[in-house]
Amino acid sequence: MSNRRVVLPGVILGVFVLALAAVFAIVLPKISGESDDISLPDRLPGGYTATDLASAYKDAPGATDDKVQQASASERSTRSYGDKMLKKAGVVGVTRNYVNKDLSSPLVVQAFRAEGGAFAPFQFSDPKTAQGGNVQTLVRKGDVLCIQNGSADAQGTVQNAYVECQKSEHGLTVQVTSPLALEKAVAVVNDVFDEVA
Repeated sequence: MSNRRVVLPGVILGVFVLALAAVFAIVLPKISGESDDISLPDRLPGGYTATDLASAYKDAPGATDDKVQQASASERSTRSYGDKMLKKAGVVGVTRNYVNKDLSSPLVVQAFRAEGGAFAPFQFSDPKTAQGGNVQTLVRKGDVLCIQNGSADAQGTVQNAYVECQKSEHGLTVQVTSPLALEKAVAVVNDVFDEVA
């Protein structure tokens, strides 16, 4: 008989704790406006416009209305497919491509509601011995971790081709891939992170 008296208050306490946890996990984020949804902006600092917008191509050499509409429609389809694949994989995230006015510096931007995982080059190569070969280096700039991809010349000097950068904090990860110089790519990552966070 005394066991029943102990079990019942324990069950009631358990239900109360579960209800309280639900309030913190479900109700409070909705009240404060937080959600798992992520959206990337139409424009980024530095004159970058999302390629799924017709305005990204308006000043492009040889641009006609038909070509602009075709290019932006193709990019909308690519973006939609990428977002569907992320969702299908169970990832809360988005992907979007950007270009500058003269279309010379494309950016691939991805944002995820998750802590960043392992982020390392495919292979570390010494530029002095990789003459003519691909070289990847890992560089940290503040909170941003980057992989610089390039090729080494006969003197061991690396000619950078593109960078992949990642910043991850508080359950949000932003990744940018671009031919930009390292410092500019890091600035883009920080700008996007601040916009999305």
